[in-house]
Amino acid sequence: MKSRGRLRGRSMVSCFALVWGLICCLGTAPAGAAEYQIQVRTILASNSDQGFDPRLLDLKKDLIALNYMSFQLLDTTGVTLSAGQTGKVKLPGGRLLLLTPVKMVGSKIDMKIVIREGAAAILTTRMRIENHGTVIIGGPRHETGFLTLAVTANF
Repeated sequence: MKSRGRLRGRSMVSCFALVWGLICCLGTAPAGAAEYQIQVRTILASNSDQGFDPRLLDLKKDLIALNYMSFQLLDTTGVTLSAGQTGKVKLPGGRLLLLTPVKMVGSKIDMKIVIREGAAAILTTRMRIENHGTVIIGGPRHETGFLTLAVTANF
């Protein structure tokens, strides 16, 4: 009888260990599967008399360096991506922005950035963005000026 009780006790412990192992494996992301919160602000840079959009004050120093007189926020879009996953952001004029976090390089994310107009890629580049950092990308002509993208990464 004693051996039967020990066997039952060992079976319970083994079953618990198996269930715990499955919970741990299923409940956590694989190593290196970090998520990146990417925010894209689409801005119209021009020499019109519309002035500086107050929603862009945190970027003023960087945008003024572009030598335009007016900066207007057109849209803000956020996407959450894992390494190798491509996010899509619609841009004015039927264009599409593709963002792909490639890998971590030191403390920065290496990001592939493509702007498509129809089937053609009109811009393809790679940028390294630090956590909570923003890069400014000059884009194509739009209306009375040029699209400018502020891409911010949080991870």
